[in-house]
Amino acid sequence: MSTTPTSKTEGKQLGSGTRFLGLGAILFAIGLVIVLLVDGGTPEGIGVAFMSLAAVPTLAGLALTGSALISRRSRKGKPFA
Repeated sequence: MSTTPTSKTEGKQLGSGTRFLGLGAILFAIGLVIVLLVDGGTPEGIGVAFMSLAAVPTLAGLALTGSALISRRSRKGKPFA
C-alpha cells in the first residue's frame, strides 16, 4: 500500500489550496483598501484585522498546495535533494 495520496487526492488538495490562497488574497486586499481609504481610528483597525485574518486561509492554502506538490514529486519517484 502506497503512503502517498493518489493523483485524485492530490488534485483535490491542490484545488482546495488554490481556493484558500485566493480567499486569503481577497481578505488581505479588502483590509488594505480599508487602511488606505481611511484616516486612522477604528476603521483602520478593522482593516488591519482583515489583513491579519487573511493569514489563516493563506497558510492553510500554502500547506495544502505544498503537500500536493510534494506528494506528486514523491509519487513520480524523484529525489528531494
